[in-house]
Amino acid sequence: MIDSVSRILSQTYKSICMLRRNSFRLTDVLIWPILYLFTLTFFVTYLGSDQSYLYMIILGMMGWRVMYLLNQEMVTSLTEEYWSKSLAHLFASPITRMEFAIGSAISGIIKSLAVLALYLVLTYFIYGFTVPDIGIFILGIFFLALFGFTMGFFILGFAYFMKEESFNLSFILPDVMALLSGVYFSIDKVYPGWLLPFIRLLPTTQAFELLKSSVGLGHPDMPMLLITGIGWLIVAYAFNGFMYEKSRKEGRLARLG
Repeated sequence: MIDSVSRILSQTYKSICMLRRNSFRLTDVLIWPILYLFTLTFFVTYLGSDQSYLYMIILGMMGWRVMYLLNQEMVTSLTEEYWSKSLAHLFASPITRMEFAIGSAISGIIKSLAVLALYLVLTYFIYGFTVPDIGIFILGIFFLALFGFTMGFFILGFAYFMKEESFNLSFILPDVMALLSGVYFSIDKVYPGWLLPFIRLLPTTQAFELLKSSVGLGHPDMPMLLITGIGWLIVAYAFNGFMYEKSRKEGRLARLG
């Protein structure tokens, strides 16, 4: 148990060290979140929309960045091993696929907390924003973090085969989920009726509805949020294990080309 925790924390430490040395990772915490936030909030204030819509944008951006950062950190950790030609050393080490994923996810959580703190400070001084309901906010962020981990675990399954191509997928999939989940709009007013039952099966849909409910603009289904959150995690774990074993048996796990 102690050895497992040590390996997890070593992966977290390695990822944090890479943050200080890699300008791309650093801008993902300090630059892009601010640009994305103000692109949307400036637009909403320009339209003169009700304050509740401005707050919905801020809360939605917070949740989206948490989901994105956990997923992206997990996949980037593996692709960087590929780019540095050290995959063989990684998979020859005692660290398991679960320990690697958890260690990378912890560093993603640290980055997420830094971004959330940055958002809270900036939006307070510029817009006077404070979290409307701290309990709902924490619960919504928790489930979005959980799905970020689920999505990262799922994409890692592809990464065992696809290597650097999975890096592109780690950027595309969060945006697709955000679009389908209606982060900044009501899915009932945008998507056709036949598609709505499928969209509601996404835990992100219910989690963003939960965040929006704190400003009176969302209607979350809590049992569905719990069921889909756990269900998707189980599916991602099974898929990751299947792809790992398949890649290992075919001798492709640590292949560098």
